[in-house]
Amino acid sequence: MKDHTSPAIGREPVPRAIGQTLATLQHLADLAVDWGFKKIKKAGEMPIAKNEERKPLGFVKKVSFPVLKFLGTMGESYFDWYEKLKAGKRKER
Repeated sequence: MKDHTSPAIGREPVPRAIGQTLATLQHLADLAVDWGFKKIKKAGEMPIAKNEERKPLGFVKKVSFPVLKFLGTMGESYFDWYEKLKAGKRKER
């Protein structure tokens, strides 16, 4: 005879395993994108060498570094806020 008080009753193992796998993949993708945004921001904060400032590569760096820093900061802000929203949702449960 089955124990009807068991929390496992009504939970199918295959859909649950698929759901957990998808959640794990989403989490790994989030970690990879967050890591990428941090690297982009770090690249945007690199100083430009004095001997490169007047060269074409120096000009490219001077223009692109602020854009990289902006994108990296935006991405970090997104993930920080996203984590706060998820934490708030967990408190509601």
